Order: sequence, then structure tokens, then C-alpha cells
Amino acid sequence: MPPVASLLAAAETATGGFSARDTEELLRQPLIIVSAPRSGSNLLFEVMSRVPGFWTIGGESHAIYAAFPHLRAENTALDSGSLGRAHADAETCRRVRNCFLYLMRDHRGVPWIRMPAAERPPEICLLEKTPRNALNIPFLLEVFPGARFIFLHRDAHENVASIIEAWKVGLETGRFVTFRNLPGWDRRAWCFLLPPGWRSLIGKSQADIAAFQWSASNNIILDHLTGLPAGRWLPVSYGELVANPGKTLRRLARFAGVAVPEEELPAGPLPWSRTTLTAPDSGKWKRHEQELRDLAPLLRETEKRIRRIYQDL
Repeated sequence: MPPVASLLAAAETATGGFSARDTEELLRQPLIIVSAPRSGSNLLFEVMSRVPGFWTIGGESHAIYAAFPHLRAENTALDSGSLGRAHADAETCRRVRNCFLYLMRDHRGVPWIRMPAAERPPEICLLEKTPRNALNIPFLLEVFPGARFIFLHRDAHENVASIIEAWKVGLETGRFVTFRNLPGWDRRAWCFLLPPGWRSLIGKSQADIAAFQWSASNNIILDHLTGLPAGRWLPVSYGELVANPGKTLRRLARFAGVAVPEEELPAGPLPWSRTTLTAPDSGKWKRHEQELRDLAPLLRETEKRIRRIYQDL
């Protein structure tokens, strides 16, 4: 991916032969994964990006967001990392779409824009996954009015414990850090997405921070997705993905309208994601069992809300 400073210029040059309407039509129905941090979205994205019929920009869209100063956070006060309709003026939408078109590639890594015109598929399914998209659904619906969403969720105890562990690594190494020098923050950095209300965590424990991120992310996602028609989004559990990857991916491909040959679906256990910190183990969360027990009321309410969506669909 080009450096942030040159990305916009490169995208404008490369896509100059396409009208804004052509680009919008090609990117008419992207498939966007939204989830809380450490829910398994990297694993899902990595597996799906290797399946013929799904197109990606080769990774996450951090560089695209970073290329636009007004998209780096909600506002200059850093009240959150959320983006809404007000951030999506017509020029921003056009240029963001151009960046995606410029970077878009197939499962082999071949860029769409470099293909001979006769070989470019006229319809594609762009798969997008960037952690902060959980906070950006109103913005994304302005950029991609026909967007569809995969809501990936994970067991609260497993997920929050994983966030706790990743924060420890992040503060020690810089990995997972998204904001430095947040005004008033009592740690050297902030890891993962920045939900509204983050200042209420000043002075709180790492477990409190992790539970807040998990609960806020899932609730914000549901606040926005439940207002869309049922056919525009699909809930998927991490447990389902790991236990039955072929069945899960078959369901996701049907939802996306992508015809995937059976032999292209995984037949056995999934490989580890590149962001895995330690070997997968369903009992790892018990290292934080007491901390999670203290947070049970907060986690329970959000878990109930997630379960209810299956009753309503």
C-alpha cells in the first residue's frame, strides 16, 4: 500500500479514467465486517480474502482513513474514533471510493485496475474489514449506500480476556496502539478502537477498559444494524466460524451472492490468524475469571442483546 502522503494522489491518477458514477456502481454492494476488537475478524477476513469471488484492498483500510485529516477521529478534541454522516461530504465519499478502487485486488493479489479492460469483471464483491468500522457505520453507509454487513461476535468471557491480554502487549510493544497522548488519559497510549465515553475509563483497571470496549462496540454496531433491512446484515459467531468453517463460509458466500466452488472452502481446522498472540484455547479466559466475574452485569446485558437478534431475524 502506498504511503499515506501519496495515496490520494496515486488513487486520483490511477482512477482518472473512471467517472464517479462508474466507481460508485462497481463498489455498489461491499461486504463490511464489523465486530468488537479481538472477536476473530482478522481470521474471518484472512480466510474469506483467499476465496475466489471476494475482492479486498490487500489488508485493512487504515491508510485510507489516515489520508483524510478529518477522518482520523470524531473531532479535534478526540472525543471518539466514530465517524458519522457529517464526515461524509460528497468529495470525501468520491475520493474514498477512488482509493478503494485503486487498491482493490482479487484473491490472487491481482489489482482490478491493472487488469486488461476486457478481463475486468463488471461486478465485484469488495470485502472490507478495519476494526474501527464498528464505530463508523453511518459514515460507511454514506460512502457505500448499498453496503452489507457481517456482524461477527464472540463469547464475552473469551473476547474480553483476549482484549486484556492484547492491551498488555500493546502497551509494552506499541502493537495495537491507535492513539498516543490522548488528553487526560492515564496510560502511555490507547489500543484498539476509541468509543464515545472513553474518558470514563480514566483510573479504571485494564479489565474495565476491555469490558467497556467489548460492550460499547457490540452495542453501537447493533444500534445501527438493527435499523437496516434484515437482508442487509448477517450475524455470525466466532464459535460457529471455528467449529464449522466450511458451513459458515458457505452461508456468508450465499449472503454475499458469491458463487464459491465447494473445493475452495476450508475442509479442516482454520489456520491461526496473523494477530494471534498465543495458541487458541477455549479455557484461556479463565486466567481472568475473577475480574470477569466482577464485570458480569455489564457483559450479561450486552450478551442478552446479541442473543435476541437471532430471535428477531
